[in-house]
Amino acid sequence: MTQNAATIEKKYKEFIRQLIASDAVWGLTKDETWATSSSAEFEDTEVILFWSDELGAKACAEDDWADYVPESVSLVEFLENWCVGMYGDALLLGADWDTDLTGKEAEPLEVALDVVNELKAQGKTLEFTQYDDQEDFEEQVKEALEGEDEEEDL
Repeated sequence: MTQNAATIEKKYKEFIRQLIASDAVWGLTKDETWATSSSAEFEDTEVILFWSDELGAKACAEDDWADYVPESVSLVEFLENWCVGMYGDALLLGADWDTDLTGKEAEPLEVALDVVNELKAQGKTLEFTQYDDQEDFEEQVKEALEGEDEEEDL
């Protein structure tokens, strides 16, 4: 792992911890459109960007996103609607990208699972609205990811 990759991974882990601490996730929006970027890792793949705090989002509101404003969503909404929906739309999640637009690109369900694992490590539980409970959400995310792995093996 290069220093850059190690730094990105460290920032990502802090991103996950911050989401749990604040119970919110931030993005940049303009007229209900969320800031996206092209993936640096995968051709023809869009990345929707999220930040762990308003300041990080605001710092990136320049150039193409100069007219965008920071907007938050609750952690539960992020997990249930954004991560699941982005997975269904084959989009990636950009976590706490900096003003040079560098940062971790991740599969949304992997991010959701990382959040759930950190919640468990901290002894915290979220109240889900579209799932029976946190365990049900985790189970369904794992099943979706396992199904994806099985498809790749074919």
